[in-house]
Amino acid sequence: MSATRVVRMEEDPAEVDTGKVTIVPGTMTEPQCATFCLQDEDHTLGNALRWTLMKNPEVDFASYSIPHPSETRTNVRVQTSERTTAVEAMFKGLDDLTDICSHVIQTFQAELAKGEFEYDEEGAF
Repeated sequence: MSATRVVRMEEDPAEVDTGKVTIVPGTMTEPQCATFCLQDEDHTLGNALRWTLMKNPEVDFASYSIPHPSETRTNVRVQTSERTTAVEAMFKGLDDLTDICSHVIQTFQAELAKGEFEYDEEGAF
C-alpha cells in the first residue's frame, strides 16, 4: 500500500481525509471508536475489510453497512481496545487486506506460470 500518514491519539482525527476514506462526522466520540466512509465501494471491500479488522486482537468490534443500494459508499464501524485507536486499526486492516490480495495474486501467477492446467477453448465448464 502507498505511504499513508497514520494519525496518532494526540492528533486531530477530523483532519484525516484521503479522499477515498473519510471519518463520518460526529461518529468519533473517542479515539477508539469511529465510523469510516469508503467512497465508491460495496460489499466486496466492506466484508473483506471487516474480516481483516476482526482478525486484529486489538479490535473489539467491526462491522460495515451500505446506507442505500443506490449509493456507492460503504460505512465501516470500528471499536478498539485502549491500546490503539480506530484510525490505526483501520490503516492496519487496509494494509493487511492489501498483503492478502498481493499474496493471492502472486500465488495465482506462480501456478499459472507452471502451465499445469487444462483449457477448454469452447468455454464449457
